[in-house]
Amino acid sequence: MPEFSIAGIRDLPRTTADTLAKGDPRVLGWLQEAIEEGDRINRADPSYDVIERSQLYLVGEQLSPERQRLKYLPQVVINETRKAVQAHVSALTDLKPVFGWRPTNPDLFQRQADLLNRLAIAEWVMTMADIELGECVKYALTCGTGDLVVDWDPHAPFGGANSYSARDPRDTLPIRPSQGRSVQLWEGVVLREEHSVNALRGMYPTKAALFRPASDNQLGRVMGKFRTMAARLITPADPLAGLGQTGTHTRKSRSGQIVLYRAYLRDRTRNLTDRGIVMGTPGSAWQYVAQPNEPLYPRGRLVVATDDAVVYDGPNTYWHARYPVCRLRLWSVPWQLLGIPLMNDLCPIQDAINETANDMRLALMQWLDPDVVFNRNAVSETTMRVSDTRRPGKRLKTNPSFGDPYKKLDGPNAQIMSLGLELWDRLTQKFADMSGTANLSALMQLRQMPSADTIQKYYEALTPEIRYEARQVEGFMRDLADLIKPNYFQFRTTKQFIALLGESASTLADIDYDPDTLVPAVKPHMAGYTPELDPDLTTRDQRAQYFHNQFIFTVAPNSILAINGADRRMIAMQEVRSGLRDFWSYHETMETPNVGAPPAIPLPPLEPIPPEVQAALVQQLMLNAQGGLVNAPLQAPDGKSYTFDPASGQLLEVRVPQTITERLVAQNLMGIGQVANSAGRKASGQEAPKMESKGDEPGGRTTITESSK
Repeated sequence: MPEFSIAGIRDLPRTTADTLAKGDPRVLGWLQEAIEEGDRINRADPSYDVIERSQLYLVGEQLSPERQRLKYLPQVVINETRKAVQAHVSALTDLKPVFGWRPTNPDLFQRQADLLNRLAIAEWVMTMADIELGECVKYALTCGTGDLVVDWDPHAPFGGANSYSARDPRDTLPIRPSQGRSVQLWEGVVLREEHSVNALRGMYPTKAALFRPASDNQLGRVMGKFRTMAARLITPADPLAGLGQTGTHTRKSRSGQIVLYRAYLRDRTRNLTDRGIVMGTPGSAWQYVAQPNEPLYPRGRLVVATDDAVVYDGPNTYWHARYPVCRLRLWSVPWQLLGIPLMNDLCPIQDAINETANDMRLALMQWLDPDVVFNRNAVSETTMRVSDTRRPGKRLKTNPSFGDPYKKLDGPNAQIMSLGLELWDRLTQKFADMSGTANLSALMQLRQMPSADTIQKYYEALTPEIRYEARQVEGFMRDLADLIKPNYFQFRTTKQFIALLGESASTLADIDYDPDTLVPAVKPHMAGYTPELDPDLTTRDQRAQYFHNQFIFTVAPNSILAINGADRRMIAMQEVRSGLRDFWSYHETMETPNVGAPPAIPLPPLEPIPPEVQAALVQQLMLNAQGGLVNAPLQAPDGKSYTFDPASGQLLEVRVPQTITERLVAQNLMGIGQVANSAGRKASGQEAPKMESKGDEPGGRTTITESSK
């Protein structure tokens, strides 16, 4: 009887005890064939051949080689393409305040969900993830598909963060792909990337001899320009790699770069032995034991290799058990693997715009500098060569008996130039219509003027194309959330969480038998007990799998286009005036920097006080009363501060307010808040505040108005 079952992937070598311990050289040959097959699948897609042309058009390289070779022809490029792409990127990347997670059981995990949302927003701002999302949208617009790779970067501030890298879809090679929307439905995926040799030798010091500079034809296979700084992301948290295809000319190495391949496989091998097998790097967060008759790779298999050797072959290093890549297709059809690029429709119109502009430019040049026929009998050869008919005040000495010295030929018909100008105008309008630039520009202007009527106009300006693109980005964000959320639980410690979010994050460690991580461990005598979180029954990664699935990612409808951003700000302003929202929550909504946090005040405890702690506090309270220190704070053994409330007879915890209700209490204690001016007409809040100049007084005056005209 074999020790392990087959992998379930065609031709992948079967695992044995010997290959599991020492590696299997046959895996490299299988991987090279899988790379070639994945590259052929990509190349067979109709959108593949237009990708390079679309990328060149975006950066302004739009003229044909023939025109560039003829230097006397105009070389005008009116890059309407860049403007269209920028408009789409700007409209589709404003989504920071409108996504988050909500718990399936608010009674148990609402505080954790709030802290998780705060962490996501803080990381989104800190890592400038919206910039990388914009790069992914650029790929989707020009290539039809944009891929975003999510890795954990331990070198980021506050103990690490998710790192986002947009990439060319031609460097994402499928292994037995399905027809479904998600990459996660494939049998495997190979990520092809380029990194410096020295960086890889530093990451894998025991295998430094495996890394040698690649030849130019190997490096030429990497389609996307993957930044070398991403080599820092190749950490023990995920042995990174990349892949290669298409060739150039020389096989000589001319740089210190190397091509790596990171292959994620859905390996279904099972342990058929009668003993548990330790899998993963010893001491790492992804180490586990595959029990008898259980999958050997429950979270998938990862193979990292160069063109010459296998660097790593083991389990997927991420607890989310997914391929760390999500795919954005703004316009797709079910019969193509890659999406349809916007440039597919815009490039012909862009060519027509450039050709018309160059033709008009050439016509003007011929009109102002027409062809000239010289009379060889009246003008010498030298005079003909140095003469410039465009020069004003020119003088020629001729012999009248030989006739006119020269004659200008008629240039292009003026009516034809007028028709060309009209054609150029219509082509520009058609380009704006096909690209949606006009509608996006209208949305941008309305976004700056949030009021009741402009928000209604905002909704009316949404064309079906823009709505569909926004919906695609919302679906993409859900895939992205499934990658970044589990990494918080796998790699972040409670201390790192507190360093980033403050003392309010310490509540995650309360009454927890595994306080070093964000994954709770609950015993049977504790509130909210469930066997899936019992440390005696499950491992930390098993608890994390259960715990992170208790939070559902939500995106507000139409939030990708920032429609509800103006609504939220206007509602927040009205709630502050009516006393329904506090000072700090208001500034969080307005995204005001450097506001600070509310001070710690006596509030009801977030968790029930354990009996032994309560007994110690009561004893301390009695000692303070005997010494005349009635209002002195009480220090619990766990470091928390409490105070006694004579009115209610309860012990109150001195902590930072968490909810809006608690923050309103702190605001009233501090005596701060919005105070309405008793003079003048009261603010109506119908529109966003704006300054206006009035001429009803000598010299004029400036007021702030919120009323519609």
